[in-house]
Amino acid sequence: MLLSVLLWAASVLDWKSQGVHARPATTTAARRDDAKIDWGSVRCPVENSLETLPTPTYPSEKGMFLVCTELIINATPQEIYHALFDFRAYPTWSSFVRDIALPPEVVRTPEDVRVGLVTRFTTTGIVPLLNTTSVEIVTVMKGAFGDDDVGEKNTSTSPPYLMATWRYDDELHGTASRSEHPSILVDRGDGTTLYTSYETYFTGPGTLLLLPFKQTLQKQYTQQGLDLKAYVEKAK
Repeated sequence: MLLSVLLWAASVLDWKSQGVHARPATTTAARRDDAKIDWGSVRCPVENSLETLPTPTYPSEKGMFLVCTELIINATPQEIYHALFDFRAYPTWSSFVRDIALPPEVVRTPEDVRVGLVTRFTTTGIVPLLNTTSVEIVTVMKGAFGDDDVGEKNTSTSPPYLMATWRYDDELHGTASRSEHPSILVDRGDGTTLYTSYETYFTGPGTLLLLPFKQTLQKQYTQQGLDLKAYVEKAK
């Protein structure tokens, strides 16, 4: 029984191998609600809290659970932003992400990455003895410094920030499971960055089956942040 549950949970994270292509990222209403949130001030809740955090696609919806990591990285927001969207490089530095499949038109990353890009992440360490795959759609590429290559200018009163986000697509219109993963990069003004990365999981039968893996997911998120820190700091 336990094995069947684990396999079912893995299949919830899997996709149907129907190719990758661009899809709409957010609704107009969600974008309006998103604009009301000061993303540069978002921080991880205290440990073991039941609080969840808003996401750009689901800004006003309460999540079922959250995994979150936060640390200081000795690099600029632009350097970290570049690394987050350099999908082809992930296997060289991430102990969590084994591979990211991209459509044929994406030749270079991060240069060819756009909002709406559909990717397939292959990850390890969530389900014992199994790799898990998930369809992830890029939803936010938000710049804070008015640079054309990183997106729109930040009008928030908080410290300047960059934001990279993608959401999980269950290919069932969100009826099985929904989640979204923002990474917020706040410039500390001294050449370092406050990195806040989290994933909010929303109500659905697939999310219920993932709930027992919350601590494992949290461990992987923490390690992913440490891997990213080591990668970008080594490159300096």
